[in-house]
Amino acid sequence: MKSQRTASDRHGEKGAALVISILIATLLLAVAGTVILTSGMSATTSIEGTAELQAYYGAESGLEATLNVLRGHVQAKGIPNPTTAKMGFRNAVDLAKSNKTSDSSTVARLSAWLDYDANGRVTPTGANYSYSVVVMDPDDADGSKRAADATYRPKRIQVQSTGYGPKGAIKRMEMIVQKTNFDFDPKAMLTMRGADDGSASTMSFDIGDSAAKFYSGQDNAGGPSNLPTFGVTNAADLGIANDAITKGATVADIKTAQLGMGTLPSWLQSADAARAFLNDFQLTARSLGRYYTSFSGMAGTTADPKVTFVDGNADIDGGAGLLIVTGNLVLNGNPSFNGIILVIGEGTINRDGGGNGNILGSIYVAKFARSWPASENGQPHPFLAPTFQTNGGGNADLRYDSNWVQKAKDTLGDIVRDVREY
Repeated sequence: MKSQRTASDRHGEKGAALVISILIATLLLAVAGTVILTSGMSATTSIEGTAELQAYYGAESGLEATLNVLRGHVQAKGIPNPTTAKMGFRNAVDLAKSNKTSDSSTVARLSAWLDYDANGRVTPTGANYSYSVVVMDPDDADGSKRAADATYRPKRIQVQSTGYGPKGAIKRMEMIVQKTNFDFDPKAMLTMRGADDGSASTMSFDIGDSAAKFYSGQDNAGGPSNLPTFGVTNAADLGIANDAITKGATVADIKTAQLGMGTLPSWLQSADAARAFLNDFQLTARSLGRYYTSFSGMAGTTADPKVTFVDGNADIDGGAGLLIVTGNLVLNGNPSFNGIILVIGEGTINRDGGGNGNILGSIYVAKFARSWPASENGQPHPFLAPTFQTNGGGNADLRYDSNWVQKAKDTLGDIVRDVREY
């Protein structure tokens, strides 16, 4: 009976192992399915991520290609006279200069400079992505300023780049490019920033007595804005300038003018601002590899204007671009220079010899102490009286030239101010 009871008690357990096995198998199957699904999704995500990344690279390539065009590293094609169609901010947003003659696009997209295909995209050689760009002036969206003023130049431009990757991936990026900030809007061909003590200290100013020497503030580039030939900042210096122009040199009208302090660049309105300007510009020149403690020779060429910062004395044989000298500047023989010359610090220019070199652009001269003994800390160190001396014969000309002033400013290049994905 004991045996019968045991067998009877286990009769209800029949098939339990099968049920447990099925449950375990189902659980394992669910786990396996999850693993397979996750693996599949990971593979899909990886493939889509690669396509998105390639599209991102395409958008970045569009921004870089635009910078290359703006910096003059790409030759124009597909427009009349491509060798004379130099790139600049105004040209970049002008349909007639930015796009090919045959391009019917209503937006400036640099098709005269970039190789778009039939789909309106640029595909770099060997790349698995492409891009397109649109260039615009955020301060003149409808082009009305350009239409009204032939001399208008955008101070910044907005570039939108669309990158295209495999599987329809698209990325969009945008950047703002602007000129390096340099506050310089000349108010005379040659400006002598006078001493802060007014008539107590007056400038030394001699433009020579040879009628063959010609000085002019009339724009040599043919622009609409003619300037005074000589500008000064106080009445005593104006009297000296008026006396100098009677000694024989030929000076075009308007011969002299007293300039208001508010018309000067911000960095010439106080000696402290001038010192800060030189300190900042010294860092810029170092970054460009154009910083010197003394200089002799050519400071750039007309084909390749340069920024040249001389923290000391300079003896220039000629050149082009933006020349800043903190010491004394000597122009001997036949030096021709096109661009902007700033002699600020020691504030002395000496033109010696009977050469025939011409200077086209604008010159500013100012004298102030850049450093002093510790015993003079706390004392005022204002602007002092500058010097401009000319000796010898020759028929050298000094003429204002708005084109070369702009080219000198352009030597500082463009900077990318903001970049974003949108």
